[in-house]
Order: sequence, then structure tokens, then C-alpha cells
Amino acid sequence: MPSQDFATAAGWRPKQQLHHDHKLQIQEVWADNVDREFTLIRAAIEHFPYVSMDTEFPGVIHRPGNAKHPAAMTPAERYALIKANVDALHLIQVGLTLAASPTAPPALAFQINLREFDPRLHRHAPDSVALLAASGLDLAAHRARGVSARALAALLMSSGLVCNPDVAWVTFHSAYDFAYLVKLLMGRKLPRSLPDFLNLVRVYFGPEVYDVKHMMRFCAGALHGGLERVAAALQVQRAAGRCHQAASDSVLTWDTFRRIKSLYFAKEGSLQHLCAGVLFGLEEDASKLIR
Repeated sequence: MPSQDFATAAGWRPKQQLHHDHKLQIQEVWADNVDREFTLIRAAIEHFPYVSMDTEFPGVIHRPGNAKHPAAMTPAERYALIKANVDALHLIQVGLTLAASPTAPPALAFQINLREFDPRLHRHAPDSVALLAASGLDLAAHRARGVSARALAALLMSSGLVCNPDVAWVTFHSAYDFAYLVKLLMGRKLPRSLPDFLNLVRVYFGPEVYDVKHMMRFCAGALHGGLERVAAALQVQRAAGRCHQAASDSVLTWDTFRRIKSLYFAKEGSLQHLCAGVLFGLEEDASKLIR
């Protein structure tokens, strides 16, 4: 466990000291403080083994061929499209929110800013990058002060976050998010086949992976759309930060997950039985492989 001064400075207190009035603060993670923040994560993960995750990346540059609507694509076709985009592009930001239990409020939030992407040099979707800039991402600061992908991969592997069956992951429409993290952890392009990719998701992130977009299928048709729309329908407010920033969206994802779980998955074991290990859009193959 970190020293009390260190923990207090970072906004962390043991779970028994977290009160209802605890105000969540997002920790910005750059190259000059990444080692310190991951020391904190390693100390905290035992107390807060539920992790909500979101990423930001420079849009998509490859689209379905023959004007095929994504809803009409097979899981294998969707994965091929994801792979084409993720292999060609750079991750910009990773948001992580830690909580003590499936019903607990968020305790810690980290926004990890990466350095590799340069819009002057690398392919991207201009509208997507413009939206990120308008939402407060300083891409010049990312290039100057950001964490390298190689350093982040090493820190994740030693953090207790990945390859740890005691950690559960919560996401929203997360096939791209996990694809970017798998690519980061592997240090190379994604595997060719969907089954190989899903195997890696299970190896790195374990059996308890929950995609809120998939969970919505079991909510009696009451929930539709993206994260903002779903949160608004559930009267879940954004607790910290701004939309289209990874840590803020990971916090909102966590609070939305908590609300859905309390409303639609009250029966013991129903969430795990219906939703564990299934990524939205890759459900058919995922259910055969992971569950």
C-alpha cells in the first residue's frame, strides 16, 4: 500500500475510508508521472478489482465494402474491419476507472495520454480528431509529454490489471477499445482471425468482461443508442470530466453499468450468465468461445 501522503495526494483512500461525499478526481497520466501512478494502481487493484475502460483514437479510415451496413455484417466481417482500422491507426488515450464492487461508486480514475499519434504524419479521420480537440485533448501536449505505447504496455503487464482473473472489466461498445489494448499489449498487429482475437481478450482481461451495449439487449427494449443517450435515459449524470475524454467516459460507463445492473440484473448470477465475456457486435462467435 502507498504511503498515506502519497495516497492522499493522488486522491486514494482504502475502501473503508471512502464516504458518500468523496469527490472523484481524474488523475492525468503523462510520461513524467506514469511510474508513480502505476505504483498507485498496483497498490489499489486489490481493493478495487472492478475496472471500467474507455479509449480515444483517431476515428476510422476503413469502411465496409459494397456499402454494406454494419448491422448486416457477420462478426467475422466486423472483426476484419476493426483489425484494418486498428492496425493502421494509433491509440491516443486510455481511461481507467476503479471500483470496489459491482455496486460501489467509482473510487479512482486515470487518464493515460499517449504520444505516438501525430495528425501531421499519421492517417486519421479529420472529423474525429477535430471532435477530440474540441473536447479538450491537446494533441501537441500528447506528442511532447505523452506516455509511449511500449512503456504503457510494460506497465500494464506488471500492474495487476491484466492477466488477473480476479479483475472484472466494464466497457461500452468495446470491440475497438479491446482491439487497441490487445495490439498495445502484443506490440504488433492484431491476429487475423476473430477466434484468435477473442482468445487474447480472455487471456489478457479474463472471463469477466462486460460490454454495457451488449447488456442493453436484456433490458426489455428500454435502452437504445450511445453512452450519452443511455446514461440520460437512466438519469445517470457525468461525475467528472468531459465527454469524448477517455477517463470521463470510463466513469460514466461505470455508473451506467451500476444502474443497469441494479434495475435489470438483480437476480444472483444473471449478469454473469447472460453477459460475461461477450463483446457487442462479436456476440455469435464470442458466445461459442468465451462463455
